[in-house]
Amino acid sequence: MENNYLLGAMQVFISVIDSGSFSESARRLGLSQPSVSRQVNTLEEHLGVRLIQRTTRRLSLTEAGQIYYDKARKIQFDVIEAGLSINGFKEKPSGVLKIASPYTWTEMKIAPYLSEFLQQYPDIKIDIECNDRFQDMIEDRLDLVVRVGVPEDSSYVAVPLSEVKMVMCATPEYLNNRGTPKTATDLQNHNCILFEDYNQLILNTADNTQLVTISGNVSANTVPVMLSAARQHIGVTVLPHPLVDHLFQSGELVNIMPDTHIEINKLPINQIFALYSNRKHLSEKVRAFLDFFRERF
Repeated sequence: MENNYLLGAMQVFISVIDSGSFSESARRLGLSQPSVSRQVNTLEEHLGVRLIQRTTRRLSLTEAGQIYYDKARKIQFDVIEAGLSINGFKEKPSGVLKIASPYTWTEMKIAPYLSEFLQQYPDIKIDIECNDRFQDMIEDRLDLVVRVGVPEDSSYVAVPLSEVKMVMCATPEYLNNRGTPKTATDLQNHNCILFEDYNQLILNTADNTQLVTISGNVSANTVPVMLSAARQHIGVTVLPHPLVDHLFQSGELVNIMPDTHIEINKLPINQIFALYSNRKHLSEKVRAFLDFFRERF
């Protein structure tokens, strides 16, 4: 199997697993379902092992398939990184760069550097739409989408911008009144500001891992509301560290349990990444944004 075809079949295989079906993968990639099936079958024949168990109801990875999938995703990211490392040997970056990005991350990590970016790339015009919702980049005519979490849709290329660590925090005033929680048990006696209905935290220390259920009188589906509630001394909350580190330094917020690795149960948040459509050639204006803002993130 030629290398180019092998890489293409690998991408199709990743898409099938991420989408959960051959038909959905075909739709996302703009291919026919027989073409998708044929490429996966050819890949399995080339490797000499079965990668996917097929039933009438679902697909599942074999043990070999899981190993290959993990390695293939890493190769996919390495290829992206290799392309991004070659900085600007083509046409001059220009045109309208349409971006969708979460409000808070835009305010804190993109907006402060717009002047510097536009001075460096004067032929680019930036159009930013702030939101957290899933979008079809082709239909909405977006060049780039910034999101937090774990990339799932392999019909888009995900470029990591920064790792994200979740931190627990509250104001000094709140902690003076209610005490500073030091254990999972302590947290159950505190008013907590929740993200939507995710009311369980996983606390990982060097000694053990604990699952704790928390409660409170404020829940929200956006970080700005959660952060505002915390700054009004309402309670304890868990937020991405890049958005609150400056408030730790100023003393407005206190980092609680700084030596504990904190996760929101069933809500994977470990990086912020930029997505662009793999149906489009990586344009110079997108490459310019990624090169510039990866350093700022």
